[in-house]
Amino acid sequence: MGERTRRRGLALMTLAAAAHLGCVLLGALHVDPQRAGWLGRVIAYHSALSGADSGYNFFAPSVGALPWARFQVTDARGRVNADALESGANHEADLRVRSLVSLFLTEEDESLRRALAASLAGKVLARYPGAASVVVRLEICDLPSMEETRGGKRPAWNLIYRAKLVPLARLAAGSQVEGGAP
Repeated sequence: MGERTRRRGLALMTLAAAAHLGCVLLGALHVDPQRAGWLGRVIAYHSALSGADSGYNFFAPSVGALPWARFQVTDARGRVNADALESGANHEADLRVRSLVSLFLTEEDESLRRALAASLAGKVLARYPGAASVVVRLEICDLPSMEETRGGKRPAWNLIYRAKLVPLARLAAGSQVEGGAP
């Protein structure tokens, strides 16, 4: 590769990086570029794909912590295993799981919350075919402000939801053993 080609490539990458930083700046200023015709629509499309339109409000005081789902799986012998849906292998997938769990913060219908907990528990129970039960614990981290931290307050996990679920097959087997109908 010649020097001229290398310089062109470097100039193109620099231009692309500057254009992306411009998109980030527009996102941080909450500017909607779609009003600027076809170029604005291209900018908006790139910003949506890259996350440049997010506004970067991660550290704003109004942004709350997302809840964590923790699971305690008990097998037939009474042994307890701790588990979580987040694997740590893929940041985006873990964020998606946490977004689903965050529905507990906004949903007020207890039957829908119970259904969501059962769905989450079902995913965990699939990993433990012989499980007798699973306890779903949804917790949120209470992060103190800087002023509260200076005053001695420390982060704490607060329980926002707890449910114990039993696989239907176990429930049916238990009622048949006791002589009842499933």
